[in-house]
Amino acid sequence: MSYLALLLAFKILLTLGVIWVYGTHPIKKLNALSGQWGDSPMTYRLYAVATAALLVGYAVALVDALSGQINTGLLLMGIISNGGAALVLMAWSGHPTLRAPAYVFGSVAIGFVLALVFPGYALAPLVG
Repeated sequence: MSYLALLLAFKILLTLGVIWVYGTHPIKKLNALSGQWGDSPMTYRLYAVATAALLVGYAVALVDALSGQINTGLLLMGIISNGGAALVLMAWSGHPTLRAPAYVFGSVAIGFVLALVFPGYALAPLVG
């Protein structure tokens, strides 16, 4: 397994967790978690669906990485998604519990940038 495949596997697991939380949890818990308010879970459920679409992209990128290829388009998708999430959480969220996810999303985005800049290293096996 390569560094990029490991990063994508981590991102897939993280994304599955996000989908589960935003797709299944009650509105009061989601409001408390996100520092938002509202009476309808629809926005959270739509976020879960949109995130599921990203999950498909990450899965395709993982298959490509395991085959020794870099899927540039899907990594660019991940950079925009994760980098954008980090920027939004850092710039507009006054909720202190959202700082940690911002760092995680930002780190994933940086990992994808590094994979595009250094594809030989990104696809190198972890051991061997």
